[in-house]
Amino acid sequence: MSLAGTRLADHYTLIRPLGQGASSLVYVALGDDGEAYTVKLFAPPLADHAAREARMRVRGPHLAEVMLLSEVAGQPAVVLRFTKGTELFSRYRFRPALERERPAFVRTLSDVLEGLAAMHAGGWLHRDVKADNILVQKSGAATLLDYDLSGPIGETFAVPLRIGTAAFQSPEAQRGEVLGPQSDLYGVGVLLYWGLRGELPADGESDLAGEPLEKLCANLLEADPAKRPSDAEQVRAELLRSI
Repeated sequence: MSLAGTRLADHYTLIRPLGQGASSLVYVALGDDGEAYTVKLFAPPLADHAAREARMRVRGPHLAEVMLLSEVAGQPAVVLRFTKGTELFSRYRFRPALERERPAFVRTLSDVLEGLAAMHAGGWLHRDVKADNILVQKSGAATLLDYDLSGPIGETFAVPLRIGTAAFQSPEAQRGEVLGPQSDLYGVGVLLYWGLRGELPADGESDLAGEPLEKLCANLLEADPAKRPSDAEQVRAELLRSI
């Protein structure tokens, strides 16, 4: 049943569904201020996901801004400022992206790294850096979104949790270990590999050597997190030096 027309928090009106995510139904909404917003509706059993996403209040130019946590028709709802763009893989249809649209794709990765730098400086990890969670404009400008798996740096759990999406997951995330910024940067390495090769790396293996971007990618895909870069801003600077 469509919830179009439903009011939320006495300020937002749901307009139409945008799509179905892994854990939420997404609507576009219009605020009484005339601005567009994204509303993510979670099933009641996933209330903890909604609460986790709403806690991520780090601000940055390439982060989807979380506004508030509310409820619609008995469902937890997270309101975010609306983000324009196309999911990364759909935006870069002609591959490898770094051969076909090098300036735009470098800008995309640069923006993602700037967003991660802001999150990490604020004490948060994204923990699900992947193409589906990055919206890209024609220019290559990008926004990182979806924080329902995000959490504090070094967060521990009663039992090991394998957080993230398998194809972009760091080895330590696959093992359910405590995560640091290196884990998010592994996901950037997967995206960089895809930009270089037009496909995702298989089983963490890479055949990279030679040009500076390939060396950077190999470092980001290092299996040992202690040997992997941990500073998103430094990785961004190296990326921009390598073009």
